[in-house]
Amino acid sequence: MNRTLPGPAGEVALVLARLILATIMFAHGYQKLFINGLGRTTQGFESMSIPAAIVSAAFVTVVELVGSVLVLAGALMTIVAACYMIVMVGAAVFVHIPNGIFAADNGWELVGAIAALLLVLAAAGPGRWSVDHAVRTRQGSDLALDPVPPSSPTSAPTSVPPPELTTSATDSPSSTPTMAEVPDPTRSTDPLPFHRQRTEA
Repeated sequence: MNRTLPGPAGEVALVLARLILATIMFAHGYQKLFINGLGRTTQGFESMSIPAAIVSAAFVTVVELVGSVLVLAGALMTIVAACYMIVMVGAAVFVHIPNGIFAADNGWELVGAIAALLLVLAAAGPGRWSVDHAVRTRQGSDLALDPVPPSSPTSAPTSVPPPELTTSATDSPSSTPTMAEVPDPTRSTDPLPFHRQRTEA
């Protein structure tokens, strides 16, 4: 059954891939800075019609030298891959694609292989034996040890529903006397008040 490499073998493969890529990057950066020098490298970029030749030459040299060290250590792998991918795309567009595929004809074969390796490392990560993995592991352990923060005093208070007022049968609107049912204290209910007073006298 066709499966990926087991854990230790897969980690060794990622380390070897990083080592190969770092060697290629460092060799090209060392050549630009220490063998040809930044001046001759800039002239070469100008002859290939690369825009902003001195800026481009400096950028490529820094990415290749510094990036090779970071790739070997497995640090900031996604950022390094993005920066070096810009270099590879520029090299392919301005130099290699017009010459075809094969590296013997100065084609884009080598540039394409390096770009594919960059994409694989950016997607799979540098592996367990890397600075990036150590940093992620440390951050995960720190988050696991942190206590749960208390609730903020500025948070909105939990709304408590008002207590329900229970009404008895005597408090119902039907039991409340109306004005028509309240007797008038100044009005006598006796139909013959004067007759009663006369007979009592």
